[in-house]
Amino acid sequence: MPGWHVWCGSLVENPGGGFSLFYSCWPVSQGHEGWVTHSQIWRAEGPAPWGPFSGSQPVLVPDGNTTWDADNFHNVTVKEFNGRYYLYYTGNNGNGDWWIHRNNQRIGLAVADSPSGPWSRSPAPLLDISSSSWDSLCIANPSVVQTPGGGFIMIYKGVTAGDLPYGSKVLHGMAFADRPDGPFRKHPEPIFQINGSRFAFEDPHIWCESGRFRCLMKDMAGLPGSCPRATLLFESPDAIEWDTAQFQLVATPHLETPEGRVERVDRLERPACFHYREGLCLSFAVKPLGEAASYLVFAPNFLPTRS
Repeated sequence: MPGWHVWCGSLVENPGGGFSLFYSCWPVSQGHEGWVTHSQIWRAEGPAPWGPFSGSQPVLVPDGNTTWDADNFHNVTVKEFNGRYYLYYTGNNGNGDWWIHRNNQRIGLAVADSPSGPWSRSPAPLLDISSSSWDSLCIANPSVVQTPGGGFIMIYKGVTAGDLPYGSKVLHGMAFADRPDGPFRKHPEPIFQINGSRFAFEDPHIWCESGRFRCLMKDMAGLPGSCPRATLLFESPDAIEWDTAQFQLVATPHLETPEGRVERVDRLERPACFHYREGLCLSFAVKPLGEAASYLVFAPNFLPTRS
């Protein structure tokens, strides 16, 4: 999309064939950090999970209202459950000040009978902050999975209130529901904690495979055997207990060109794993070095090591 930063890819298969890619985008003129004040959610279509994608159309854009999510739509993840489509996202409102928008982040939901819409947006957040808990300042980055028992689990990022505007710790938590549209009940304690770390992980993406839960996370701390901003794969039997010392290194902030040359990028973030007939397709959002626009990349044959 010339003139736009592209981020947060999420894939679903279309009922009539082909695939829909949902993604966040915002004008390059706002700089990369404009994601928190100017992000929108759009959709494009392609013949395969890795594209090529075309026919981009807006899905959720600012509408001039005064709702909790009036100004910004980001962190899109779309799931199909029982023939309906659920679009989870981070929304906010504010006055143009970066930190006010960031600290007003909450998690919302839009529902449709088709990937092409129309989308019905919930008037209130699907998940809100808890003023006396670890996620008392803002919440974002929802990722949802259906359990083998038929319930639903959301992993999300939260920031603890503290010295403003940043707050205190950046942590992650779980919430549980009987339906994909909630209500979601929060697990009381955060997960993926590292002693002494204020901001250990980022960008969770969860799924269930062979009765075990798997989660991709971006390593912000640089764990032993990893490196800062690498993408790691963790496993859990119940989506609550995660051993942060046991992981598979999936990716570092580099890309390999078709000629075999390895190039460093500024950020390789927002990992997402899409299950299709032949396997798993892994996607990332990429911020290149310098001022060039961000974009998405896809790895069609992601095969994590089985435990």
